[in-house]
Amino acid sequence: MTSLPNDPRLSDGRWLRIPGPTPVPPRVFQSMAQPMVPHRGAEMSGLVRNLRSKLQEVHRTDGDVMVWSGSGSAGWEAALVNLCRPGDKVAVTVCGDFGRRFARVAEHLGLRVCRIEAPWGEPVTAELVAATLAAERDVHAVLATHNETSTGVTNPLAEIAEVARAVGAMVIVDAVSSAAAMPLETDAWGLDWVISGSQKAWMCPPGLMIAAVSDRGMQAAARDGGYPRFFWDAEKLAGGMRSGQLPTTPAVSLLRGLDTALDMMLEEGVEQMWRRQADLRDYLRSALIELGLVPYANPAYASASITSVRPPAGMHAARFRDLVREDSGIELATGQQPEAETMIRIGTMGWTHLPEIEATVESIGRVTRAAGAG
Repeated sequence: MTSLPNDPRLSDGRWLRIPGPTPVPPRVFQSMAQPMVPHRGAEMSGLVRNLRSKLQEVHRTDGDVMVWSGSGSAGWEAALVNLCRPGDKVAVTVCGDFGRRFARVAEHLGLRVCRIEAPWGEPVTAELVAATLAAERDVHAVLATHNETSTGVTNPLAEIAEVARAVGAMVIVDAVSSAAAMPLETDAWGLDWVISGSQKAWMCPPGLMIAAVSDRGMQAAARDGGYPRFFWDAEKLAGGMRSGQLPTTPAVSLLRGLDTALDMMLEEGVEQMWRRQADLRDYLRSALIELGLVPYANPAYASASITSVRPPAGMHAARFRDLVREDSGIELATGQQPEAETMIRIGTMGWTHLPEIEATVESIGRVTRAAGAG
């Protein structure tokens, strides 16, 4: 078994360089270790209301923000059963595995799906979306993956949303690996439902699904003729977030952790937090290129939360990942689906700073040179 790194730059579990779960700060764990309290009591009620306010600030919205127990993927279903009705037509951006999954969920729910596809490693542009919406005039919603976790490509969400809103379509966003990691302006960009998960840039363990919903989204959720729902009822949960009395038993410890993580984000400053993660992306990409490795994503759309790169020529991604683990204890991720053995993914989101990325580059460099590629 590989021991954890002794490098002091990698203390507190920051050897985890996968695209999620991400490292959790000790301060967050400490808040989660507090004793249980009544989930209908005054302490919990105040926590929920404060959480709502802090989440609004990070999402850049005055609208409703909700937290469910569940994974980020649960957000796909929650968004669709609230904002759509069976048989609605939706257009889905697909440039990687998570866009594909979003489309499959929509199909499973009986929606009519138009895929707007781009090659893996490339973005879905606003021009591609506009062409689809011109040909498919009755699209109820555009389902956009902001940051494609499987490829490290960030799609031009503001432009996509503008095109969608111009034809009256709702904008439903998978922001699982972008929320809190890069600019995301919920109100200014006209986004109707923004999905994310606690285990990514929010610096928390897995287990919470977060959704920011516009006034237009809440109005759509209130329409008659939609999907039957109970746990995923946005109106009930939005009311509970406002009052501090959630409709079902919340994940008390996880909510405490998220509250502390939000305090850390706001202390740093939202825009500074975004800049830090973009700077780490730039440093990492430049260092990998210097080592002779080839980045995977179109550089103009390279993600600030995930950097994708080809392993050394002739080496499978899983072997490269294993060699880095043996060298330093640092955990990288391989690609997904057709790129499972031809791509390495390195997470830079959340509680991540330059020393961790420097140590990651050093380990990758040793493995690359040993392979004869650097």
